[in-house]
Amino acid sequence: MTTDRTGAEQALAAWARIEAWLQEHAPCTFQRLPSPATNDQLCSLEQGLDLIVPADVRAFYLVRNGTGPPSDFDWASSREAPEPTGYLLPGGEGVGPLGHLGSWFEGPVAAERLDDEPGQRYLPITTIDPDGFYGSFVDCTPGQGYGLLGDYAEANPPSRGRATFATYLTEIADALYEGRDFRDDDAPHVTDGRLEWR
Repeated sequence: MTTDRTGAEQALAAWARIEAWLQEHAPCTFQRLPSPATNDQLCSLEQGLDLIVPADVRAFYLVRNGTGPPSDFDWASSREAPEPTGYLLPGGEGVGPLGHLGSWFEGPVAAERLDDEPGQRYLPITTIDPDGFYGSFVDCTPGQGYGLLGDYAEANPPSRGRATFATYLTEIADALYEGRDFRDDDAPHVTDGRLEWR
């Protein structure tokens, strides 16, 4: 599958650029990046959620299990850490560790939101805080939209996007290296060795 390989390579190249930038400009954020996820963890997630993770997302997780330590994505621990660094993406979002993704779409809110499309397979991937009520998902439904990112918010229907995770990471890397706004929104800033977008 050439498309899968291309997407994975694009994601890895973009993420390598992001890490190099962080190491040089935001060392505190870089130092808190987590270890890789394992292939077994990814397979377990796929089996538990009945979906296939797109190649670009899989490639990212095999390098880093999210953009910060699991404690940044857990209410109890994140409240103890005054300045979590895992939310290093534009809009204050972070890529959650595999162990947190499945729980973000559980409960009555998810049921109301997703019942209209029972065949859909959405994998939440980013969030702005540990509750996971707002963020982006990757469409894991076989067919035309497979691998595209969309946005979700509490009590709102998911909105499908047009870009892949690899494209999203590439746009972030470009914004960092060019020191410009991301999609006319947030610009990168470093405070005390931590990357922030504002």
